[in-house]
Amino acid sequence: MQVDDKLICRFLGEHDHRGMEILFEYYYRPLVLWADTFLSDIPAAEDVVQDFLVDFWEKRAYERITSGSIRGYLFAAVRNRALKLLEKRDVLREAGGVLPVLVDESDTDWLTEEILQAVEAEIEKLPPRMREVLRAVYIDGLSYRETAEKFVISIATVKTLLVNALKRLRKVFSNFPRFFS
Repeated sequence: MQVDDKLICRFLGEHDHRGMEILFEYYYRPLVLWADTFLSDIPAAEDVVQDFLVDFWEKRAYERITSGSIRGYLFAAVRNRALKLLEKRDVLREAGGVLPVLVDESDTDWLTEEILQAVEAEIEKLPPRMREVLRAVYIDGLSYRETAEKFVISIATVKTLLVNALKRLRKVFSNFPRFFS
């Protein structure tokens, strides 16, 4: 059987899961490699593509696509998700920089022991699961997927817990412009 975009679109147009299976088989690896060009992180690229493909099927996004535009749509959607993840990472990494164990020792002139203790104290005030997820991602260096598996929660829950933890920390340290800017 010749695999092409028209066949994929025909199956998807008929709400036939074979269309999704063929799309996955045909496009998964190229999409992961494409996402990796932005993220430089294969596991994160795989997460992005998998999340996208699940949403693509569940939200029936394929209903808006023609065979002439499916390839462009897939690559543009994955690029957008990868870039969105990078934006979040930048904010999270910047915020993570205030954690005592993550601070680059070559750039600690501006840190005082008092500030470090304050940050650690605020982290300890976070709800247990939020604190565990924050530490798993920023201290242990686990990916969102690994963190989700470790705590038996969804990747979306990991992201939500991190965002909420950082919002709390930003609020507490809003008077320190170098933090969470």
